[in-house]
Amino acid sequence: MNNIENIIKQKRGDFDTEEPLDDHFDRFNKKLQLHHQKKTRWQWKNLMKIAAIVVFVVIAGLTSYQLRELKSPYYSFGQLSPEHQEVEDYFTTSINKQLEIVKQLTKSSNVQEQNTIKEELAGMDQLYKQLEKELQANPKDERVIQAMIEHFQAKNNILNRIVEQLYLVSEQNIPLADILRI
Repeated sequence: MNNIENIIKQKRGDFDTEEPLDDHFDRFNKKLQLHHQKKTRWQWKNLMKIAAIVVFVVIAGLTSYQLRELKSPYYSFGQLSPEHQEVEDYFTTSINKQLEIVKQLTKSSNVQEQNTIKEELAGMDQLYKQLEKELQANPKDERVIQAMIEHFQAKNNILNRIVEQLYLVSEQNIPLADILRI
């Protein structure tokens, strides 16, 4: 910085006496115009880059949305229709109530009987999971829907029989009708 100041101080007289060339202002205006034109082109290039990025993002978003739509959404039995939801709610409530009764009646039974009941119910749950997978693959297939309803009915009937048998074996003092109301 000091070198520049020294040079300016030494040549101070030249700055005051010499005039720029005649076409100096014309050349300066041309350079100024070129500079402004380059700036405009540079901004236009940036706008094109931004537009290209926006188009790319939009296309990527639409593609991912369409790919997501192609995948079959998860369907549970109750999501198919309000009627199916009502059927699922009824059987789920009934089955849960019966499971609570089974739990109460097996408290005094041996561990082997409890494990046998748990294994049988786990096997039924595994079958239901397979039916759910089938429903995912074919959400409108009436055979799968009917199989799921029949599964609910069968599980409900089996639990009814288990409750009755456990009640008879346990020789409860409480009437069976009262236990079933629980």
